[in-house]
Amino acid sequence: MNRIITQFILFLLFVPVLRAQEKAVSDTLHLDILVRIGLENNPQLQSLRDQANAAKTRFNQVTAWDAPQVGIEFYQTPIQSFPIPTRKGMETDYFIQQMFPWPGKLSAMGKVAINNADMLEQTYKAAEKKFILDLKTAYYELYLIQRKLEINEANQNLMSSLIDIAMKQLEVGMGKQSDVVRAQTELSKLIEEAIQLKREKKVVEAMINTLISQPANNALGLVPDLDIAMPRYTYEGLIGLADNIRSELKAMKFEIEMNRSELVAAKKEFYPDIMVKGQYKNMSNTSSDFWSLMVGVNIPIAWWSKGKYQGRVQENRLNITKVQNQYKDMSNMVRFEIQSSLSRIEGDYSRMMIYKNTIIPQAQHSLELLIAEYQSNKTEFLMVLDAYRMLLMAKQDYYMANMEFVSDTAKIEQAVGMSINEINEKLSR
Repeated sequence: MNRIITQFILFLLFVPVLRAQEKAVSDTLHLDILVRIGLENNPQLQSLRDQANAAKTRFNQVTAWDAPQVGIEFYQTPIQSFPIPTRKGMETDYFIQQMFPWPGKLSAMGKVAINNADMLEQTYKAAEKKFILDLKTAYYELYLIQRKLEINEANQNLMSSLIDIAMKQLEVGMGKQSDVVRAQTELSKLIEEAIQLKREKKVVEAMINTLISQPANNALGLVPDLDIAMPRYTYEGLIGLADNIRSELKAMKFEIEMNRSELVAAKKEFYPDIMVKGQYKNMSNTSSDFWSLMVGVNIPIAWWSKGKYQGRVQENRLNITKVQNQYKDMSNMVRFEIQSSLSRIEGDYSRMMIYKNTIIPQAQHSLELLIAEYQSNKTEFLMVLDAYRMLLMAKQDYYMANMEFVSDTAKIEQAVGMSINEINEKLSR
């Protein structure tokens, strides 16, 4: 009889899990769908995408010549000629003028625009990777909260059964009133914990909905069990990929090239631009009409103006050095991120295996034995509670290790700039 009751209690532990699995079939929250919706709808990403696309239009703007100027000049035109100034005027001049930049200036500015556009494109891609990391982190937090709620529901069922057992033991003179009170207190704690978990669940769901630009109060489905597999890649392999793929590093490379192009353009500012003006003079009351041509240049090396151009050259040289140092710092940070994530992943995986294969089975078996012994009045109720708490902590720690494992894996993806599947494909070649 005691064995039947014990088996019934253990069955209650798994009822919420079975219900969750049934719900997952029809109401599963898929991460890839969330990522796709978020990449399409997130306003911050849309803003960065528009900024990158706008930068691509700069090339045609900076490589085009200034518009020519055309005009008419009237000389010695009396007021009585209004509104036809050529009627009694002495001279009418028709002119066109064009500013010609020194050869190489516009091409240098074109290179600046191209590198700036490429830099902003990589900045946008880096923001995409950061967005995916933030979304995955929230998604995995939701996974952990949902699993804690499942454990909580199972433990409420278990504690309700233990209360019934303690009361029956009390009725037959084999139990204590304090056992019933302890079990009831433990059930109250579980109910309070469930309230807190549901509050946390709503907060995380609101965060996910905000990231994907959906109403914050949208209800989300059940996060399915996570795909856990120990990675085979190495630190050296990941560093080799990150150096060539990480968007932040690529953006800095383009920024360095942009500043170098700006330096070339700044040096060319010491060369004069040329202004050419052609003019036709129509002389009234005479046939002595004639053409005139004017050629002029600016003088950037004049002592009162050359400081402007010298300062621009110095500024761009310093900008190059600044970004080069930023690139080195970012490269070092990438190496730290990869190494620290790899170390955490190894620890997370070891913890998962220990909990899954050793601690949880042992705690489960210990609880089964103590429940049976308590029913036979061979142990104290406090021993049952201790075993229950050990199992509770083991299960929560197991799911915590699961969550930390996939979160650290997502950090690897962000550090390298590729998904795990893309990393595995690259390194397997």
